[in-house]
Amino acid sequence: MPPLEQLHDIEGLDSISAWPLSSGWWILILGFAVGIFFLKKRLDYLRSWKKDTFKKLDHLEKNLSSSTSFETIAFLSEYLRRIAIKRFPRKECAGLVGSDWLKWLEAHDPKQFDWTEKGKLLIEIPYAPLHKDLSLEEIKVLIKAARCWVN
Repeated sequence: MPPLEQLHDIEGLDSISAWPLSSGWWILILGFAVGIFFLKKRLDYLRSWKKDTFKKLDHLEKNLSSSTSFETIAFLSEYLRRIAIKRFPRKECAGLVGSDWLKWLEAHDPKQFDWTEKGKLLIEIPYAPLHKDLSLEEIKVLIKAARCWVN
């Protein structure tokens, strides 16, 4: 018998089933699901944080009057610092005071609001006499700038 006729066909392997998956695939799927879960939680936290901030800024603007102007500016100044510490490294912004604070705000403002000139109320109000007249329009401009800075 010739050698070619002595050869037999290769018998195929059994087909490989897609299920059940090997443990490596299960780990990969589980890791992906956990990653999606934590990403969603992080995004929900960021959305709720911004939503809360916008609510507080809206409340400040709605309740603004000549009798509450000092408290509004003091709260806005403190709140901007809290937001800065939350969004940026603490070392970068926590120790800033006076004009350095306003320069830092201006440097990190995407809308390039003139914080060094128009934001002086934020650093002057704690030392101003209580009977000083404050422009409500200037305060509204600061609240609007803070809203843009947060966004």
